[in-house]
Amino acid sequence: MPSTFALNAGLLAAVDDLSLLARTIVEGFFDGLHRSPFLGYSTEFSAYRAYTQGDALRFIDWKVWGRSDKLYVKQFEDDTNLRCHIFLDASASMDFGRGDFNKFNYGRMLAAVIAHLMTRQHDAPGLIVFNQNAELAVPAQASRHHADEIFLALTRTRAAGQTVIDQDLFKLVETLSRRGLAVVISDLFTESDRCLELLRQLDSQRQEVLLFHLLAPEERDLPYEGELLLVDSETGEEMPVNADAYRQEYLRRLNEFRERVRSECVKLEIDYQPLSTDQPLDVALIAYLERRGALA
Repeated sequence: MPSTFALNAGLLAAVDDLSLLARTIVEGFFDGLHRSPFLGYSTEFSAYRAYTQGDALRFIDWKVWGRSDKLYVKQFEDDTNLRCHIFLDASASMDFGRGDFNKFNYGRMLAAVIAHLMTRQHDAPGLIVFNQNAELAVPAQASRHHADEIFLALTRTRAAGQTVIDQDLFKLVETLSRRGLAVVISDLFTESDRCLELLRQLDSQRQEVLLFHLLAPEERDLPYEGELLLVDSETGEEMPVNADAYRQEYLRRLNEFRERVRSECVKLEIDYQPLSTDQPLDVALIAYLERRGALA
C-alpha cells in the first residue's frame, strides 16, 4: 500500500482544527483500502477490520488483498460497539524531534486520527492525558460527534512536566471496569520501569492493550557527531558526551530498553508497535485495525 500519511509537524503545530486533519487522513486511508459499499447488504458499510478465522468469506475485500496481500473484512454499522481509551503521554520528553518529526505533534495527531476512527466504527472513545498529572480529559462515550470533544482537548494539550506514572494514573485505570481497548501513545521515558507497571495495571483491568512506542529519528539513531551536551528535558540534568564514542553504548542501552518493554508485552499479550516519527501514519492505523479486528 502506498504511504500517503507523512506528517508536516510545522503544520500540525499551527493548525487548531485537528478534526479536519483527522478526518482527511482517515478518509484518505480508507480510500487507499478501496472503500466501497457491499451491494445487497442491509446496513451501511462502515470500516474494515483484519480477517479472523470464522469470518464469512463473502465480506472479504479481495481487491484490498490483491494490493496489500492482507485479508480485510468489511464491517457494517451494526458490527461494532467497544469502549476504547487513548492514553497520551504529554510530558516534556515528548516535545522532542526536529521539524516534521516532533514526537508530541505526531502523537497528538495519532490520537486524533484513532479517536475519529473509533467514532466511525461506532465505538466509544475516551482520552486520558498524563505527564506529572493524570487527567481523564474526555470520558468514553458513543455518539456521532463525540470525537469533536477529544479533538478540542488535544488542541488544548501541551507537552510539559515529567512523565509520572503513579497512583493518580492507576486510579483512572481502575475506573475502567468494563472490558475494552486501551491505546497507549508514549515514548515510555520514565524512572525505572514504571511504564511497565502501567501496562500490567491495564491488563489486570481486562483491557486489550495496543502500545505505540514513539521515538524520534534522532533518538533512534543518535546521528550527531563530536562533543554534545545532553540535557534531560524533564529534569534539566546535563551530561556531556562525545557522540562518536558514546553512540555504541547508547544504542545498546536503547535496544535493551525496547527489548525489555517488548518482552513484557509478549508476556501480557499486548500488541507492541515501535513507531518512529518519520514513519507514515498508515503503519499505526493498520496496527490499530488489526488489534480492533481481533476483538470483534
